[in-house]
Amino acid sequence: MNTSSAARGETSISPEQYREMLQGLALESINLVESHAEIDEHLSQGKMSQSAPVRLSIDQKVIRWEQNGEVLTFWHTYRLKGKVKQKQILRVEATFLVRYRTKQLVSADFVHIFQQSTLILTTYPYFRELVDSTMRRMGVPPVTLPMVLVQ
Repeated sequence: MNTSSAARGETSISPEQYREMLQGLALESINLVESHAEIDEHLSQGKMSQSAPVRLSIDQKVIRWEQNGEVLTFWHTYRLKGKVKQKQILRVEATFLVRYRTKQLVSADFVHIFQQSTLILTTYPYFRELVDSTMRRMGVPPVTLPMVLVQ
């Protein structure tokens, strides 16, 4: 990963350049490479009070990216936390390995924009499904996440 103007929140890539690089990408694969989930025992036994709402928070970040020849790879992590008052009652974490094919070298400026927009649009539906199916398997009420992750 490069430290550049992109790392400081600045980019020197125009919308036209971004669009051109984006058109040169082809999604090759999305794989779940790591996941972890846990819930409070009271939640799994249906003993949680319904009087206090569950507050959900979602964090996401790219923990690493690299380009080797025509393959552009991202390790993209999500973390969902659920709290009632100050007590954490659920947590779901997942890391996805996402591979794209590209015929051109991508810049750090392109990656900076890409990981804040297009990559989230690509991986977030997989995380939503993982959370839904995991909660159902754990025997707790389903957690419906927003359709689009806005941060």
